[in-house]
Amino acid sequence: MDFKKHELQKYVALSIGILAHFMSGIVFGFNAYAIALKQTFNYTQTELEYIASSGDLGLCFSFPAGIVFDHFGPRVACIISLVLSGLGFGLMSTATNFTIFFTSKSWLLCVFYFMASVGTIFIYIASAVVNSKNFDRKHIGKILGLLQAVFGLSPAIFSALYGGLFVQGHIEDAENQKLGEFLLMLAILSASINTFGVVMLKTLPEVTAEHNIELSESSNTNENEVAGRNTLENVTHNDASVEINEKTPIAGKKTTYLLFEDMKWWQIIKTPQFYNIFFICIITGGTGGTITNNITSISKSAQVNINPMAFTFSIPIFASIGRLLGGVAQDYVSQKWPDIPKSSTLLFPVILMCISQIILVFFNQSFAGLMCASAMAAVAFAFLYIQVTIIAVDLFGMKYYAQNFGLMMVGHAIGIVLFQKLFGLNYETYSPPGSQTCYGESCTLWFFVLTSILCTCATFFNLCLMKIERDKRLQYEESRDS
Repeated sequence: MDFKKHELQKYVALSIGILAHFMSGIVFGFNAYAIALKQTFNYTQTELEYIASSGDLGLCFSFPAGIVFDHFGPRVACIISLVLSGLGFGLMSTATNFTIFFTSKSWLLCVFYFMASVGTIFIYIASAVVNSKNFDRKHIGKILGLLQAVFGLSPAIFSALYGGLFVQGHIEDAENQKLGEFLLMLAILSASINTFGVVMLKTLPEVTAEHNIELSESSNTNENEVAGRNTLENVTHNDASVEINEKTPIAGKKTTYLLFEDMKWWQIIKTPQFYNIFFICIITGGTGGTITNNITSISKSAQVNINPMAFTFSIPIFASIGRLLGGVAQDYVSQKWPDIPKSSTLLFPVILMCISQIILVFFNQSFAGLMCASAMAAVAFAFLYIQVTIIAVDLFGMKYYAQNFGLMMVGHAIGIVLFQKLFGLNYETYSPPGSQTCYGESCTLWFFVLTSILCTCATFFNLCLMKIERDKRLQYEESRDS
């Protein structure tokens, strides 16, 4: 393939990925219109939690989306996304015109939102994997960090659009907001972006830019020179002028430790590394997703005299910064200190999430406490999200990355659905009889106590994962030296 054409197609795919992640982020912008949805259809908090959870449950289809991608490619994945997301948001928009009918049938809204969420997941997985494969491995953290930063910023943009164009001053009477028109806009936007994906999202041949330049400028390069560049140990042994002493860096450690066998999903579920990561995703991801989706209800129960838009706008910004920094940090650590366990970087988001929940236990009735803890939870959730996707490549290879990436995301989905149910149960238990709104510390306190304990357990899982990685590395070095 011509190098210039290769580069052009690579950045076209990146542009499609940015648009796809922007659209997919609306699933985490549910809290922007959650109160309007609740009051429009006169739903209880539990019914609202079911609708929110149905969108999060769509994340479970990240695994089937990865299987579809590995077997049929990005075009089929984008077609499925086009049908499901456009239809899901379109039906939700239509439902706002028949509020009396849908008031007693909240399960239909769950189905519609589930369809929309599943649709966004297909193009999310497709665009992330395509761009991971199109760019060099050393840049995967930066590329995924950029895409996920857009994904994290998306809810803030949609919240601003909703607040600026569709609320129209109806803050206290949210049922009069233009919810139907907003959902129709989402249907049109998703259909348009998916159409671009069907036409232009492609996985390029596995030829790096450096290799193309070498082929065009050095056509006389022979096999021995190529083999010499690829096999560092042979160069070291054949060059008599090179001495290896205690200060000479052993390149073998940097390269061989990074080489992992490409594993399919049914192979990785037999490894202890998978289950440690999976439980970390369930606990930390579930906690972060629940806080993100319910921050408006949490702030309202605390009777904080602040516009909920302050939370719905600021949290995605913190999440976006966390995703971008998480990707860059993972690349930097892997290249600067290749010998340390890859999972050691997960300690930061896991511990940060634990601290945020402890703050919420003691300061869930103050604006400063809510803002500080929600910002920390957003950053931790974002860091975890991006780092798990990169670690999946480090531990299980790139060849079957789509299905492995999707399987990891199932952990986030299970955690969010489970924790949202627990949050709704705590909220409903302390709500006054016949009321849909709860006020006071008890509305959320015991949920935060539970998440604080579980996040401490997630730290233990992380330490176990680091020990497994370290033991496998030491075992490999011993077998190589013997």
